[in-house]
Amino acid sequence: MESKNCHLVVLCHGLWGVSEHFAYIEAQLKNHASLSSSKDQLIVYTTKTNERFKTYDGIDLCGTRVAEEILAEALRLQEQGLTVSKFSVVGYSLGGLIARYAIGVLHYRGFFCNTEPVNFTSFCSPHVGVLTPGQSVSIKIFNWLVPVLLGKSGHQLFLKDSPTVPLLKLMSLPHTVFYRGLAKFKNISLYSNIRSDIRTSWWCSGISYINPFDILDKNPNVKIDQEGYIHFENGSKFCLKFIEDYKPVVLDADQPITFTGLVDVSSKTKLNQMVQEDLPADNDVSAQSKTANFFQRKFKWIIMLFRFGVYLPMWVTWFVLHNWLQVFNSTLRVIKESSKLAEFLELCEEPEPARPPLTKRLSEASIDLHRLEHGLHDQGDEFIDSVFDAITSTNDINRSIFEARENGPLSLTTTINKIGEFDLSAEPDTPDALRYRQILSPFKLDLSEHQKDIVKHLNRLPWRKFPIYITKTNATHAAAIVRHDDPAFEEGKVVVKHFVEEVFQQ
Repeated sequence: MESKNCHLVVLCHGLWGVSEHFAYIEAQLKNHASLSSSKDQLIVYTTKTNERFKTYDGIDLCGTRVAEEILAEALRLQEQGLTVSKFSVVGYSLGGLIARYAIGVLHYRGFFCNTEPVNFTSFCSPHVGVLTPGQSVSIKIFNWLVPVLLGKSGHQLFLKDSPTVPLLKLMSLPHTVFYRGLAKFKNISLYSNIRSDIRTSWWCSGISYINPFDILDKNPNVKIDQEGYIHFENGSKFCLKFIEDYKPVVLDADQPITFTGLVDVSSKTKLNQMVQEDLPADNDVSAQSKTANFFQRKFKWIIMLFRFGVYLPMWVTWFVLHNWLQVFNSTLRVIKESSKLAEFLELCEEPEPARPPLTKRLSEASIDLHRLEHGLHDQGDEFIDSVFDAITSTNDINRSIFEARENGPLSLTTTINKIGEFDLSAEPDTPDALRYRQILSPFKLDLSEHQKDIVKHLNRLPWRKFPIYITKTNATHAAAIVRHDDPAFEEGKVVVKHFVEEVFQQ
């Protein structure tokens, strides 16, 4: 029997995930393929070896499982007379990182010698890690506690798995198989929420030094209108661009955008005041504004504590019942499958110049959390986001914005992609760099050196980045891929439509 070529598309779910989370995307890909003139048969395969609690076993172990699953599926297709001539991967949330690791394993094993890597797309994936920027006590406690609760994967997500070269940084280094494997793909793209997805916000999943969309979470009254404008009472505005036919959901990161702010040196205009308080044009830092900021921060904590109180009985029930059992199960899994990680040492110890040392110690066993089904899962997302929002809220309303030598408007026209690649911590040595610093300094994040390195290295790849603006639900993380059937996820269907019709290549 003559073998036919096929295009294998692998879908990799996220934390606590199951294959059903990709049901909508899978259906849309198949429907679109049926209308395509491509000669290669489209085969959509959703990974199954890392479902639910297994996602806590580490990005490296999960990625190795996915690589083995892909090789097994390719062999199965070959036995049915189908040759995998093209290959694509879609990763959601943690699945985007697992998929990148799997790509490194496949590259190392020679999978791409006879198979063309076509598409890599991530949805809301924390490429830069989820270590929360900041030095406050609450942030430090959060960054210490959560990795413990998320096990080995948590340590890797928070860049705590190695003091020298954490896994996520290692995967971003250009000489590694992870980077070189990803670079082989013809079409590399990502989608990132710009509101109500604090764990994987734009800087994190959009691979950016700054987060110009932070205002959308800091002040719920600030919105992007149909034409892409964010207006403030003091006359300042941001002018963004939506992609035609997908407005007002998918933003164009390559089209020129304009930041415009009113400058008043004598009153030292304040961005945080402008954004969080949306005050009139004088922008004086009055006692009233400080009081309003104080109560705004306290209100965020009240919301978080209320959610904690409402969902506490559910969380306590599953946590107590599953705690020790899942620790035991995770320990057995890691020990049983640790031999698979022996190849990891080979992946990273090829004779390459200036290759960083790799820690050979396995992380401690994880304390697993139960996967919350559909609605409860979404509420869990919102709860965790509320914790993030509460601990990252600040009483600092004294950060300066546009500092100029004379009063008047100061503006900058650039692109979302370009500002994400501009490191504000670097010393400005040109007039353009100084201008960028003046305009963008209010959006600067206190990223760690590891995170800055990840952004720098990954942005060397030809990413097509798509910020997405979902407003009909706060469960934007789930809505981005239409994780399950929900009337509030209609905007997610626009995102998937854009991916299938405009981004995915057959």
